[in-house]
Amino acid sequence: MAYISSLIIILMYFYTLRKLPYIKSSKLFLGFFTLFVVRIIFSINHVISFKPIFAGQSLTSLSSLCTIFLVFTFMDKKYLRYKFIIPYYLIVISIFISAIYSGEFMGGVVVLMKWLLLIVTSIALIQLFFKHGLINTLKPFYYLFLGLFICQLASVVLGQGKDTEALNSTSNSISYIAGYAHESAFSILLYTGLLISSVLMLKKDVKPIVPFLFIIGLVFANYRTLLISALIPLFCVYFAHLYMGSKKEVKLFVFSSGAISLLVFGMLFGVDIADRFGELGGALSNLGELMSIDYSLFSFEERRLLSSRLFLWNMYLTEYSHFTFFGMLLGAGPEAWTNYFDVYAHNAYIAALFDLGIIGLCVFLGVLYSTFVFMLKIKDKKLKIVVLGFLAGFLVMSSSTMPLWAVEGVHLYSFIFTIAYYLSTKIFSDSNIDKIHN
Repeated sequence: MAYISSLIIILMYFYTLRKLPYIKSSKLFLGFFTLFVVRIIFSINHVISFKPIFAGQSLTSLSSLCTIFLVFTFMDKKYLRYKFIIPYYLIVISIFISAIYSGEFMGGVVVLMKWLLLIVTSIALIQLFFKHGLINTLKPFYYLFLGLFICQLASVVLGQGKDTEALNSTSNSISYIAGYAHESAFSILLYTGLLISSVLMLKKDVKPIVPFLFIIGLVFANYRTLLISALIPLFCVYFAHLYMGSKKEVKLFVFSSGAISLLVFGMLFGVDIADRFGELGGALSNLGELMSIDYSLFSFEERRLLSSRLFLWNMYLTEYSHFTFFGMLLGAGPEAWTNYFDVYAHNAYIAALFDLGIIGLCVFLGVLYSTFVFMLKIKDKKLKIVVLGFLAGFLVMSSSTMPLWAVEGVHLYSFIFTIAYYLSTKIFSDSNIDKIHN
């Protein structure tokens, strides 16, 4: 499956370069887009690319380092002085201080590289937005994510699924992820595709059905965290597209059609949904009790609830409660969880608290809040509610997994943040900028 998916992505890459020749007019655009494609191909071929080949680094990690170096080389350095980047500098400082305090220098380097990747990726996208316009910048990535959806469709047709839930959950299910190592990273890519296609749909550049295709992809990827997270932006996207600004008759039709569709969907797939999400209700109803007891008292079935997430959260918070005052303030150190546990926290907020302490968590929340503030400044009401929906989905996602732990999540948040920043500060309309390239 990896070879088939790689071929599809490569063909889509050259198709995009041919269809959108302005990409090759910019070293930054061509380099960044090419490295983005290379990263996806490496992730698809994880059997090869995840193995250390030089100084303990794998092909995937080396591609991230190349991205940081090349994008930094080609980007306009003036953006490094802009106020919007300050929250990122603060979290870099908090990581550095935590690493010095704990002595976790290698972990500090690993985490710093991810945040530096987020910084240069965000600056690259903002620079491209202002030079080429929102639509022209997003369009190449839209084609790429459409190619990824085709890869997934091929894996469904060929029956190349993956059962990853049987070991740690009470529900058994198959995930179709086009050769990817884990459904989490693949689902984050589909969520990014949903974001880009939704913005382009509101800009009347793609058909209204396209964002829903990525929702279908998330259903087949079958990663509950991302599926639940995507429901919020899904509602916001079609609410903005079909309901906002419409006449009363249209609004009534949309409301009635939505209600009927939900009823039919429930009748057709209700049993499968209940089987897949049945444990969610039981886990949430006992959430207070399960988080108040010591994790050693969890029964076997309780440890498996929500793919063992409640058990993991309890472990991390219990261990954190035993830290010293400065330990609580500065954390155990970047990536220090590997010294305590075998599995990462599956919660970005708990992970930030454990590794970087109260200071690190506050700074991380500050990064999220700065994006929220930019979104509030967006004048286009439809785009505002959509990007707010995607940020809300990202917050939900972060409460049950760690998207920024993976490069796919770094790219996702880069798109969320930069789209919000651009829409809140842009001077020229996309229609005027797009005419230059069309």
